Amino acid sequence: MLRLWGALAALALIIGAGLLVQGSASAHERRVVGEYQFVVGFLNEPSLAGQPNGLFLRISLATEATPATEEEEAGGVPVEGAEETLTAEVIVGGGAAKKTLELEPEFGQPGAYAGRFIPTLAGDYSFHIFGDINGDAIDETFSSGPETFDSVEPAADLQFPNPVPDNAELKSQIDALANKSSGGSDDTARTLGIIGIIAGVVGAAVGGYAIAASRRS
Repeated sequence: MLRLWGALAALALIIGAGLLVQGSASAHERRVVGEYQFVVGFLNEPSLAGQPNGLFLRISLATEATPATEEEEAGGVPVEGAEETLTAEVIVGGGAAKKTLELEPEFGQPGAYAGRFIPTLAGDYSFHIFGDINGDAIDETFSSGPETFDSVEPAADLQFPNPVPDNAELKSQIDALANKSSGGSDDTARTLGIIGIIAGVVGAAVGGYAIAASRRS
């Protein structure tokens, strides 16, 4: 039972940390696509496995000289309304897994969009953006890397002083504890009931974060 409570406490720490790790991305890929300049990266950096994150996308009219910094780029003419005609996908594992993202305009940042999700694996990610802007066809893929934007890192790399298990490890621990319990006993019922309650609380917390993030957009 003590090990179970330890696993549940670690899960609460992971959720709390995920809600606190927010901020503007610092590493982006900039690319001129026809008449437009795209700036693409992760919404929050460092990008950690198991933490709320998402695609960051800014679109502006391209200039003859590509700005050297994001601050300079932000002064360009923003392209608004692109969420209506563009589709974004996040791809991981060399195309083994793919998810369509809902593009939402970022509040107070004309021409900036976010597609929120929670990366559950560390490693390289790609964003496929396609559709059209004002009738101009768009079909571009942006991949994380040393010259573009940061890949997703294991959360344990930044945890201190003691790393906590990630969600997959916690699930394995809880499953193992549940399997060890004797079937039908009161202790088993109480243990599984606690697990259900904690799962509901975690789900509510994640849902509340998603709603709050949506309202800020």
